[in-house]
Amino acid sequence: MSNIVTTPGDIEKILDRDGVYPSVTVGTSMRPLFKTHRDMIVVEKAEGMLKKYDVALYRIGDKYILHRVIGIDEEKKIYIIRGDNTYKNEHIPFSKILGKLTQFKRRGKHHTVNDVSYRIYSVIWNFLYPVRWSLFKARCIAGKAYRTVFPRKKKSED
Repeated sequence: MSNIVTTPGDIEKILDRDGVYPSVTVGTSMRPLFKTHRDMIVVEKAEGMLKKYDVALYRIGDKYILHRVIGIDEEKKIYIIRGDNTYKNEHIPFSKILGKLTQFKRRGKHHTVNDVSYRIYSVIWNFLYPVRWSLFKARCIAGKAYRTVFPRKKKSED
């Protein structure tokens, strides 16, 4: 669930009232970990500082976003955050964090963020970011070259 579209303030109200927010995932920015409408997540209200590799819930405009903390700038009081399937870092103030992922159900199997397999995934996936980014850029360049050599034919007007 990278992007949750709902009425602004709804999730904050639920987290304030219950301290926990369960949801089905929506969006592609946290793939391959989460697939849209397949996986279930549980977010708890943020208490204290998040740590590197925590998955934070925050809101930008009317969209709720669930992305991973990849760095912390304590001097500026911001988290450096990025979705597992994105290539742009976001700088989110500590005060904008609503909650953090604590558990999820993926392909029918329940996991917590303390599971060793999940923690290994988080570290390895972020360690591979430079390789993933390079492959992404190479794919973009190859696509542009292909479209230059083989342009799409324009539909003729009748």
